[in-house]
Amino acid sequence: RTDNVPEEAVIKIVDTFPGQSIDFFGALRARVYDDEVRKWVSGTGIEAIGDKLLNSFDGPPTFEQPKMTVEKLLGYGNMLVQEQENVKRVQLAETYLKEA
Repeated sequence: RTDNVPEEAVIKIVDTFPGQSIDFFGALRARVYDDEVRKWVSGTGIEAIGDKLLNSFDGPPTFEQPKMTVEKLLGYGNMLVQEQENVKRVQLAETYLKEA
């Protein structure tokens, strides 16, 4: 299934995050879908999730395909880059403390 992201948007996103692996861009896409799941959980209520997922007469939950906008993908990209930098900082601190 296609996400309907225009080629120009893909180019902009890839150019904005040079040197990132394909997994990075897959994570951007996954974050958008995670938003949809969080909305469903919030709307369903934590207490009712089990009933909705297991043996439901309504069948499995269905989700609308989320809209992948450049702004949303760039926002998640910036968040992931920040997370990568935080991981590097923690690893650097751990290395420093081991050698101290």
